[in-house]
Amino acid sequence: MARITVDPKACIKCGACIDVCFSARVFEMGEASSNPIRAKACWGCGQCVAVCPTDAIDHDLFPLEETPIVEPSDLPSRDMLVSAFRYRRSVRTYQAKPVPRDIVRELASIGRWAPTATNNQALDWIAFDDRARILDLAKATVAELSRYARMATHPLTRIFMQLVVGRANAQRLRAYGSFVHKMDETLSNGGDPIFYQAPVVLIGHTQQGNLFGRDDAVYAMYNMMLACQRFDLATCQIGFFQGVVSRSAKLRKAIGLPAGRVPQVCFILGYPLRPYRRVPERRNPDLTWNPR
Repeated sequence: MARITVDPKACIKCGACIDVCFSARVFEMGEASSNPIRAKACWGCGQCVAVCPTDAIDHDLFPLEETPIVEPSDLPSRDMLVSAFRYRRSVRTYQAKPVPRDIVRELASIGRWAPTATNNQALDWIAFDDRARILDLAKATVAELSRYARMATHPLTRIFMQLVVGRANAQRLRAYGSFVHKMDETLSNGGDPIFYQAPVVLIGHTQQGNLFGRDDAVYAMYNMMLACQRFDLATCQIGFFQGVVSRSAKLRKAIGLPAGRVPQVCFILGYPLRPYRRVPERRNPDLTWNPR
């Protein structure tokens, strides 16, 4: 249980802690100050400490010396944010240059600032930077895709595949037959059609039964992708691998996935082979207000 106290001399009874703790309802306003009457219900999100204008809240999970004040001047401008969003690209050509593991660790640490459902903070990462291991994963992925494609087209197994992967995905697999064959050819010629010979592969995983684990992982992954730009690194999400590893016990074992965990996202990173100078335009989405 969290240990939470409120200094009545510092509390100005503004009610901010009550407003932001609307789910756990830890705080109630008393005569002298706000009171943490339901500390057992605390999610450990730190919203109360972050919002208090007078630092009146003493929360054992969030000591003030470890909870820095962020000044507006420390944050990037709107134009800077938009430029960062526009500049990020999905890159599939990389230099044969290793990425220092300290940088990968820092990126994983940066990812923790993304939101997680009910503040579960349960996302962890598996990293591969061994070229031989990465190539083995690529071969296993293509082998599984080939098997799926065969089953999706064979008259005796196509109904089964529709039940396993869904009708739409089964149709895609039938259409991907020639594409998967090209993947096989690329592997035979020494290429990597899954991870594009990137020096690092990162796989995010959460606990089983987490209804929002995929969302948590995507938020963190994208924050990490944006942060990669400041390390001169490029990234790309790898959907083929994610689609296969989520259905293949053999592949989950190959990546050393801990028991009770589910792979949620996979992306690659490395130093891009070519720098990008311009930001191509994207379709501006339709926005509909209060549709009937």
